Amino acid sequence: MKGLILAGGYATRLRPLSCSKPKLLFPLVGVPLVDRMAAWFGRGGVTEVILAVNHLSDKLRVDVSRRRLDTKTVLSVEETPLGTGGPINLARPLLDKDEPLIVANGDVISDIDLRGLITVHARSGAEATIALVSAEDPRPFGLATLDANDRIIGFEEKSETNRGPGWINAGVYALTPKVIAMIPHGRPVSLEREIFPILASQGKMRSWKHTGFWYDIGKIPDYIIANRQLLQRVEFRGTTSVEPSMPMAMIRQPSYIGENCTIEDSAKIGPYTILSERVSVKRGAEVSETIAFEQTTLGENCTIEDSVIGEGVTVGKEAMIGKGSIIAGQVVIPDRAIIRTGSVILN
Repeated sequence: MKGLILAGGYATRLRPLSCSKPKLLFPLVGVPLVDRMAAWFGRGGVTEVILAVNHLSDKLRVDVSRRRLDTKTVLSVEETPLGTGGPINLARPLLDKDEPLIVANGDVISDIDLRGLITVHARSGAEATIALVSAEDPRPFGLATLDANDRIIGFEEKSETNRGPGWINAGVYALTPKVIAMIPHGRPVSLEREIFPILASQGKMRSWKHTGFWYDIGKIPDYIIANRQLLQRVEFRGTTSVEPSMPMAMIRQPSYIGENCTIEDSAKIGPYTILSERVSVKRGAEVSETIAFEQTTLGENCTIEDSVIGEGVTVGKEAMIGKGSIIAGQVVIPDRAIIRTGSVILN
């Protein structure tokens, strides 16, 4: 069975971090999102994952080729963004003609039971089965209306009317080849607005209610929240260890230290600090409630609080980065610089 990850947009809500890094390479508790999604698909029985991409696709291709993902992965590159339906059409030559396709939005991280979803989909005879999660305010999402048998009989995308708590589209689907054949060719297509309402009116949609964790990380505040909450889960954090060569480093939990990081004498890390791979923290640095992308260098006696630091950033010695700051990738913060609270620093 094959799966497809929809990641063809420009990730504008993640700027400036996404200006130099594809969304699928954003670290989630120190590990690239694509790694975590490929592993999740693999556990669900998916043998090949198609990445439907556009923005910075060359960088993604190079990075994916270097990584050992849990599932075979190929790229399908859009010249321009094609919505949620167009990429499926574009990837049609790569799909199995007689099996359902598992589709997931590229800004979702969850423990949805894909095997369970696929089983219900096959038994129900539905043309499409959508994973749903409960939301107090469904307005930013697609709202599903269900009958007593959990069939979806109505689907409304991003309604402005607040109807109170409801079951929303989790961005994970099982689609039959018949649904794929419904998608118009040669233009952007929204599954949520053009295909799902038709299937719902015909009684051909089934729901899979999910009650585990689910995060939409398409915006920086949501990305930060997901990292901090998932950091507390053992399966995400794993074992944090400090090399014997850094005996005086202090790490307050929960924190995550990625592979090949170096933390020098008297540095203080955490709590709620996530260092991706190959981060260097110099002596005396104090880093708390911060996400640092890979290959960053945090200088001597610098202070960083409640911030996100992009890949390849150099923070100078004795620099101070205030709460809520976002530092784009490849930026150099000079020695003794003071970055005010809530600043956004571009390359």
